Amino acid sequence: MRMVFMDKVKFLINMLLAFFIYPFNKHKFNGRDIWLIGGHSGDIYNDNSKFFYEYMLKEHNDVETYWVVNKDSKVFDKIPGKKLIRGSVENYLYYYNSKAIVFSHAPSADIAPYNFAVPVLNYFHKKTIKVFLNHGTISFKKRKPMNKKFKNIIDNLYKSYNIVTASSEFERNVMVNDWGMLDDSVYIIGNARYDNLPTNEVAQTRDILYTPTWRDWIKFSSGKFTDTDYFKNIMNFLNDDKLNKILDEKDINVKIYMHHLMHEFIDDIKENITGKRIVFLDKGVTLANEIRKSAANITDYSSVAIDFLYMNRPILFYQFDLDEYMEKVDSYIDLKSEMFGSLAYNNDEAVNKLIDIIENNFEVMDNQKNERNKFFRYNDNKNCKRIYDCVLSKIK
Repeated sequence: MRMVFMDKVKFLINMLLAFFIYPFNKHKFNGRDIWLIGGHSGDIYNDNSKFFYEYMLKEHNDVETYWVVNKDSKVFDKIPGKKLIRGSVENYLYYYNSKAIVFSHAPSADIAPYNFAVPVLNYFHKKTIKVFLNHGTISFKKRKPMNKKFKNIIDNLYKSYNIVTASSEFERNVMVNDWGMLDDSVYIIGNARYDNLPTNEVAQTRDILYTPTWRDWIKFSSGKFTDTDYFKNIMNFLNDDKLNKILDEKDINVKIYMHHLMHEFIDDIKENITGKRIVFLDKGVTLANEIRKSAANITDYSSVAIDFLYMNRPILFYQFDLDEYMEKVDSYIDLKSEMFGSLAYNNDEAVNKLIDIIENNFEVMDNQKNERNKFFRYNDNKNCKRIYDCVLSKIK
């Protein structure tokens, strides 16, 4: 807690320093076309922001594009192009002088820490185009109710965005009608990360990607993680003898990627795994590449499933805590009547249905094929171009 407090103090000091030296440095930024891009609070290089950033480096090097990253990020050296240290004086100066900021979570998380804390400082970037890419497709996780004060802050934040990207009319309707975003700021132009995904291509491997999502009531609990039903259900599934036998016979690995907010518990799972075919992916791995390579997806409620829907690859939903999840989180898709792919609610069902997917040579179910139009208006790998064109139209 002390470290978090000290970071906050450091950020605020740097923000104020940038404010005071801004008038003496303004001439250095005149005529420059600066775009700042970031995601995951500067910690992880992934998701929509990553792919839009790399698109900008490749296709529009006339724009000064910077990635905002934490100084101590494990992926710092993997990030190409120009970088700004998140929360530094330089970061805030470039923020004040940027023409566009592009983020997957929020400006205060990804671009300029605690920028909302001193409202007067936001005067400098009132003409900056704010582009919210989101970090996943809206699907299985509802926005939580908030107290009135916090809700007003979030509502005002959302209404400050100039461009919000959506992949479908379904997603756009949620953003406008449920999230309260401005109708004329939400554009159905697609997710940047889908440009990295094939739509009808055989996977590079027969490996299966398992992506259980997070549970806030577990992450913030004072109890032991290994005592939770979440842990026990995952372990029973991954250690199942019948499953591991078929994985060995078919030379298939199950790769598990824990949600970044649950990654602190990964060692508890590693230490209790008995199967040789279970592979653990590091927090800093490029998840999109693992998605692209994998033949199928197992998840509970992760929007990674929508990526596999886009690629026409099989999905197994293993929802061992469905009732609890619906009560505490809920979903924009009815989890009992609007689901697609294979569904399992206990260990035996999950094992048997995954074996069916393997034995059927990763054939996609008809009910899954029929859902694609609900989630995607475009399947052309031109999402980044549409996003760029949209930003450019706002700047001009």
